[in-house]
Amino acid sequence: MTRTAFALTGLLLILSAGLIAQPEDEAPRITQAQFKKLIAAKDVIIVDTRNPDAYERGHIPGALLLPLEGQLTWSDEKQKSVVEPLKHARKPVVTYCA
Repeated sequence: MTRTAFALTGLLLILSAGLIAQPEDEAPRITQAQFKKLIAAKDVIIVDTRNPDAYERGHIPGALLLPLEGQLTWSDEKQKSVVEPLKHARKPVVTYCA
């Protein structure tokens, strides 16, 4: 499967069987309407990449917390419960930081 990333105003949609890193400026854009369709179809995994305090103040319902600022220091539990399942996700993965 080809890995393709789409950015959407503070969101990065990753269509792949695994999690990929790609500079935001290289990611094609999708519309908010397209993102809303994915949510309505329940065909998306949403990941909040902000810090835990920001997540607690408010997040998209159902979003998983995976702070990017801790990318090199994720706990073993976070690695096992969030990162590894994302690598094998069959649904599109949307990340956001704002």
